[in-house]
Amino acid sequence: MKFKGLFITLGLSAMLAGCGGTAMNEGVTVRQEGGAWHVYIDGRPMYINGVGGTNRLDVASANGANAFRTWGGSVESIQKDLELARANHMYVMQGIGLPKDSTKYHDEAWRKQTIEEVQLLAQTFKNDTSIFAWGIGNEIELDNRANTATAWSFVNLLAQEIKKIDKRHLVSTVISHHPDALEMVAKYAPDLDFVGINSYGDILNVKNVFANSAYKGPYLITEWGPTGWWETKNTEWKAPIEQTSEEKRIVYEERYTNAIAADPRCMGSFVFLWGQKEERTPTWFCLFVEDDVEGLPLKGEKTPMVEAMERVWTKQEPAQTAPVVHGIAINGIPFEPRVKAGRAFEGTVDVTDRENDKLTYVWEVLKEATITATGGAYEPRPDRVGEVQTTDANKVSIAIAEPGYYRLYAYILDGTGFVSTANIPFAVE
Repeated sequence: MKFKGLFITLGLSAMLAGCGGTAMNEGVTVRQEGGAWHVYIDGRPMYINGVGGTNRLDVASANGANAFRTWGGSVESIQKDLELARANHMYVMQGIGLPKDSTKYHDEAWRKQTIEEVQLLAQTFKNDTSIFAWGIGNEIELDNRANTATAWSFVNLLAQEIKKIDKRHLVSTVISHHPDALEMVAKYAPDLDFVGINSYGDILNVKNVFANSAYKGPYLITEWGPTGWWETKNTEWKAPIEQTSEEKRIVYEERYTNAIAADPRCMGSFVFLWGQKEERTPTWFCLFVEDDVEGLPLKGEKTPMVEAMERVWTKQEPAQTAPVVHGIAINGIPFEPRVKAGRAFEGTVDVTDRENDKLTYVWEVLKEATITATGGAYEPRPDRVGEVQTTDANKVSIAIAEPGYYRLYAYILDGTGFVSTANIPFAVE
């Protein structure tokens, strides 16, 4: 990274104001003070309490979030996102999509087209006050596919092109939890103003990754959340074990406190995902549940992880909390249960509620996911088996005729806008 003193300056006329070093310029800068790094927007410091995605930004803002992140977009879609930002008093880290295919970065026609597209974005939004940073690419090095000098040099070229046009906003890239990629960024992309890193189960080691790197600038944790499906225990038939929503709530709070807020080089984060997506399951990375799935009586309710984020962002105890899931089992077995085809079995979930709200239980069986992807690419929702059941008690009776691998989902609603979740993979023999 190229520094000018202690500042990376991207304002219209950013300068040190005398010996005190107070930034009075317009625009967005990053500044190091006493060993800690800070984002400044129009001269005011802002710690990034962000969310990944554009879903329910009203809830995010009300709970203490001040920014959201996107992964790409056209001029038209970015304009819509900026309208959302203004309506909810939030800032945007606007993504610029790049491929993970290393061969693309040698394609002169593609390079020329990409440069022109990025120049158009920079020209169109160079004065927008809701954007605070551009994010060039997301995990292009994943599985070492584009972790090359050519690819990172092109990222740096795009950063230079943006800065020729846009003097207001920061420019960055986003890597996965991949120390080798950080070394490549330090060597081949020195014109970036900060680095974003996505990290899940290994997030407590992010501080060491940066401390031991040739890269010496600041960073944001641009995706983080529960333990990933690639990091968790599997069943004998290779089904990953998902944390319950209560286990997720606990680790969200711990990871924010001990990994994000604890490192002075970290300028904030974007929790993932402030919405819902299918990735191995419909609940794994989601702070909200599904909405409008046929036969499933869910309406995008908040999970306990939303409660967690309100707690860490506002430093206050939420007025309403979600049901607390202590465990889920089939026929009393919490791991690798096996049942007989055509024979009824019992699913149970152990739940308490701090406010003693009346609880409703929704049960669904899906086939274990077989069409999967990496890097957050699209996955279809697995097929449902049988009918969704709703009960007033914490148990359900189910029978499945066809042998195979399945997953039982429990959704516990408290009637206040919260839903807690748990699921268990099982085999039918």
